Formats: sequence, C-alpha cells, structure tokens
Amino acid sequence: MKLRDNKWGFDLKDDNPFRIFRYLRAIADEKLGEENVVDLSRGDPGYGYSPSVHGREFYGFLLEIDQMLNNPGQHFVSDNRDDFDTLWGKIQDLADGVYSAEKAERVKKDFYFFLTRIEKYADAQGLDWDKKKVIFEVFKYSAVSGGSYLDPQGETLVRLVIADHYNKKLDLGIDYSDLILVQGVSHGIGTIFKTLCDGEVGFLQKGDYVMLGSPVYAPYNTINENRGLKTFSIPVDSSTGKVVGDLDEILASAPENLKLICLVDPNNPTGFMSDEEFLKKIAEFARERNALIVSDEVYTDFFYERKHNIMTYARERTIMISGRSKIERSTGLRFGEFVIAKEAQKYIGENILGGRLDIAADLMQLLVFAKAPGEIRGEFQHVTFVTGPSQYLGLSHMIFGDEDRAEYLKRIRINMESFYEILGLPYNKNLYYSCFDLQSIPGFNKEGLEPEELFLGLAKKGVILIPANLFFSEEERGKHDYRTFARGSLPNLTFSNLQKAAKLIKEYVTE
Repeated sequence: MKLRDNKWGFDLKDDNPFRIFRYLRAIADEKLGEENVVDLSRGDPGYGYSPSVHGREFYGFLLEIDQMLNNPGQHFVSDNRDDFDTLWGKIQDLADGVYSAEKAERVKKDFYFFLTRIEKYADAQGLDWDKKKVIFEVFKYSAVSGGSYLDPQGETLVRLVIADHYNKKLDLGIDYSDLILVQGVSHGIGTIFKTLCDGEVGFLQKGDYVMLGSPVYAPYNTINENRGLKTFSIPVDSSTGKVVGDLDEILASAPENLKLICLVDPNNPTGFMSDEEFLKKIAEFARERNALIVSDEVYTDFFYERKHNIMTYARERTIMISGRSKIERSTGLRFGEFVIAKEAQKYIGENILGGRLDIAADLMQLLVFAKAPGEIRGEFQHVTFVTGPSQYLGLSHMIFGDEDRAEYLKRIRINMESFYEILGLPYNKNLYYSCFDLQSIPGFNKEGLEPEELFLGLAKKGVILIPANLFFSEEERGKHDYRTFARGSLPNLTFSNLQKAAKLIKEYVTE
C-alpha cells in the first residue's frame, strides 16, 4: 500500500494526491475504525448527503410502469396501440394497485407533471411531441431499466431537460442538439484531450502550451505532463480566488504557441467562481490568439448568483463540460455532458481545428466517436456510455429534486462558514472546496514536523485531507513550498462530522 519506501510511505512532491489520500484513509480506518473517520479528501457528497428522495421515488414509479409495459408477455413498441387516455388510465390503475392511496395520488400527479414539463421543453426546442410521444420515448425498449443501447449522443428526452436547465440558469440559448452526454466530467476531460492530441486532428502537439489556473484540479497538470504539453499558469490566491498580479501583464507574457485555455470555473480546489472581468479578458485573449476554450463547470449550480459564464463572452470557441453528479449528490450516476453551441460547433471545426475533421462529419460526431475506448475513429460509436438508468434517474432528480437541492445548498453554506470559523481562518464565500495552508491556522505549533507527517498525524487522529501541493503548477511550486496546503471537500460530511473534523484539525496543529 505504501507509495514510497520512506518513513512516511509517500512523498508530497511527487506522489499523486489521489493515491495519497487512499493510503492515509487505510491508516485511519485501521487505527480507528471506518465509522470513526471523517474524510474531507474526496469531491464526493455521497458520504454526507443522499440523492433526492422525491427523485428516487419518481424513478421507482417509472420502473413500475416499465414492468407493466415491457415484460415477457408484451413489448411496448410493437404491442401497445392504446391512445393516450387509455394508456394514462392503465398507469393510474397501476399506481392505485401498487401504492397506498396517499402515495398513489402523489406519483400520479408527479407523472402527469413530468409529461407536461417534457412536452413544454420539446415544443420550446422545436420538437412536436405530445404526451403519448413522451411516454413512448421513456419506455421504448425498456430504456429506463437499462434494456437497450441508447442514442450515442444521449437520449433526446434527457437532453431536452438539460438544455432547458442551462437556458434558465445561464441564458445559453441552446437546444438538445448542442449536448453530448459523457460518463461524468472526468470522461469528458479525457475525451477532449484524446481528441485534440490525436495525430490526424493534429491540434495539440508536444511542446504546445495549455493555459491553466494555479491551483487547479490536479489531473489537468498530469494530463498535460503525460502528453508532453507545457502549461502556462495564471496564479490565483487560494484564500480569495483572485489573480495574483496584473492579469493583463500575465496574458501579454503568454507564449505564441498557446493553443488551449482550460478553465475550471468554479475552481477546484479553491471553491471560487471567476468574476466577469476575468472572463471578459480571457475571452478577448482567446480571440486574439484564436485559442480553444474548454470550461469545466461541474460546480456552477452551487452558485445562485452565477448568471454568466465564459460562453457569454466567447461562445464561438468554447466547449463546456458539466454534469449532474455533484449538484444532485449522485456521483455514482456518472452523468455528465458537453455543451457546445451551434456557433462553436461550426467555428471550432472550421477555424480552430482547421477543417481537420475528415474522420467525422462534424465536431459533434468527432466527440461522440472519441468518447469510446480506444482511438477516436468510432470503434464503439453505437454506445452512449451513460446507461439508461443513469440518464433517467438523473432526469428524475433534475425535475423533482428542487426541495432537496435547496436544502443541500443551504447546508453547504452553513458547513463552509462553520469550518472556517472553527479553524480561525477568514471565509471569503467560496463553496464546496476549501484550499488552505495548515500553517496558516492561528496557533499552528508543528513547525518542526515534515509536511508528510502533518497529513499522517491528522489521519491517525481520524481526519483525511487531500494534499494540495500538486494542484499548483510546477512554476508556482518553484517559487513557494505548497506541501502544507490541503484541500477539504466540505459537502463530504454531515454538519456534526464537519465540525468534528475542523476541531480535530485545529487541536492537532495547535497542540
């Protein structure tokens, strides 16, 4: 299990932080028992919060209907000739026969609301669907139960709902055809780099520069290093989210062969959202260099106040990656998406990738090909890689999870404030993540310890933090020692366990 043959078993300068935290967790579990460990290392809310109860209840009803419509005795697509009223009557009778009177009324009301809502979204996005068509789309070939291969781009019905969400949240003006579903944001990130670094596409070559923030989600640094790409970093203060230095001067110093700008916005590991001035300057710089922008926005929905993103200012050259996983407390769904406006589909294909799409009809098809295992030439182009149950359960959370989501967001804000207050650090309105220097905690009294021992000592106390050193760029690490910096994932614990974690951290570093 040790990562290094040294006294700590790991090295903060070289070892992947996502391997280190697992090593620390094993030590904590062995010493204290899993039930006594508070784990802030993972970006997964599932340890402290569960998915929408209302969404799960509705999805359960979808499964009941699917069993009625698709079973050894009948096949909905070929055997059902009922008009909508007859079909709706059968669905109501099913609810009455399966559930208590109160729950039956609730799920019937929900199902009719669901049909009405999808019908409305379809009409707004140019599709002439009635309620019978919506039922057909959900239950054909038992897609809701995982009974069939799905549209490689993602089910149209599901993409209708996601597109509507982004139009309401960010006024993106997109429709279902501007989305491609991927198996979580990490799958989307890998797909993008696989595509751009492909020999025939030929966009990114060894030695080309990619712009990143520092700190940034550590796999971005690893992806570039593994592909022989160089990084140009914009330093950010992890305690405020503000650029360190003059942004205009930093951008003016960027190398000529900078081709790709990767934004993680809101940022992982700091938990801050980019402001509009920053986004406008990045957009103008991207136009000057004719650079492609990839914006990883899986945490966007945690910020009520966010009304604009980089697509507002650089629509024609942006590929946005996001997903349901975090906001719906359902990371196990592996349900993410590319969002690419029609202007970007055309401009990126023709003007940034230089028309080098001979292996695909257009950018969207190229990305559908590329998200499969292997090369980007469509070996498994018939598979979505986001299962039917994941798509329809995620859809159920989106439509019926409003109350649970609002409560979740409220608790996260309380968690953030409490965590910083207990540690004695200033809180500057970041959300989800906290990136801080253990040495900055007032009363820090561990000056004689090596940074590895700090994280190991905390693990033995029952607190797991992910070391943040390798979230910072190589250039920034050359200027400052970040080995005592940690990332905490604050939705990862219930309020009581979060307080316990903060108190244990404070006690350990000050004792």
